Amino acid sequence: MFDYIIVTHIPNFYKVNLYNQLSKKMKILVVFIASNTNEKRSDDFINLNKLDFEYKLLHEGDFENRDVIVNILKLRTILKKNKYRRILVSGWNTKEYWYCVFTNKESKNCLALESTIHESNTHGIKGIMKKIFLSRISLAFASGSLHNSLLSQLNYKGKVKITKGVGIINKPQYNFKKKEYKKRFIFIGRLSKIKNINMLVDLFNHLEEYMLTIIGSGPLEKELKNKAKDNIVFKGQIANKELEGYFEENNVLILPSISETWGLVVEEAIYFGIPVIVSSQCGVSEIVKEGTSGYVVNLRNPSELKDIILGINDTSYQKLIDGVDKFCMNKKDLEQIASYDIL
Repeated sequence: MFDYIIVTHIPNFYKVNLYNQLSKKMKILVVFIASNTNEKRSDDFINLNKLDFEYKLLHEGDFENRDVIVNILKLRTILKKNKYRRILVSGWNTKEYWYCVFTNKESKNCLALESTIHESNTHGIKGIMKKIFLSRISLAFASGSLHNSLLSQLNYKGKVKITKGVGIINKPQYNFKKKEYKKRFIFIGRLSKIKNINMLVDLFNHLEEYMLTIIGSGPLEKELKNKAKDNIVFKGQIANKELEGYFEENNVLILPSISETWGLVVEEAIYFGIPVIVSSQCGVSEIVKEGTSGYVVNLRNPSELKDIILGINDTSYQKLIDGVDKFCMNKKDLEQIASYDIL
């Protein structure tokens, strides 16, 4: 018998890392809805290698192009063939998840919630649908406090466990290095409106003594390149294994998203030894220690990000570097793994 059958979108590397660790403590079967997606940061964002757990794949191809009916029929067969104590779904935004929670007893149903109060609609028909879904959930694993706030807003009455993350980043061997402050900043993510990248480019166009490296691609790429000044450099998509080199070359990561369910790149930046400036709209903002490992910026105050950037000097930067060095990513990840051990 499986402790969990986990149904999730795609084999993102950070989910695979988490499931590999969970499989050391419990027996799990992971059902991936699809093998890939056309909305990913890099080609190695997906990982179907080195899986230490049993898994099933419903659709070979992009998540966006799957046949939902065929998927549900395959899922039905998998659930009938296997015995399991609990079923854990990774959201409420696919028909496959709805099938799972309405064909299992409420006592078996668990939700891994990665949506936050900031980007999730709690009113009208969408709010009603989420409340109906939650009425079938006995245990919710909320990634952080912003996610727990969403559950409260939706009047969820079941049990809640805070996981402090959405997965586990790749952590290659890394020796922490002190570095000089050279006014070099970096953004990593999709070049889309929700990432607030237009605002960031506009800001650095007026801070010509400061360098901004932009890693990623997306619908705004051409527009951004056309208006960016010489202190802004575009690198396109890069492989995850190349991140370390870019973090070493730069001083601070900026993630100014209008909305971000978590923001895994913040964990990656801290692991590789650089402080961060993160929007308060990002779920990951709660792991940032203000003035110690970075800063959390309020987007309602247009000048706050600029003031923070201009306020960083050699002395304050070294304090931030020391704070990042003291942050224990392994401890956070162990707490995340332990949160699922409730059987």
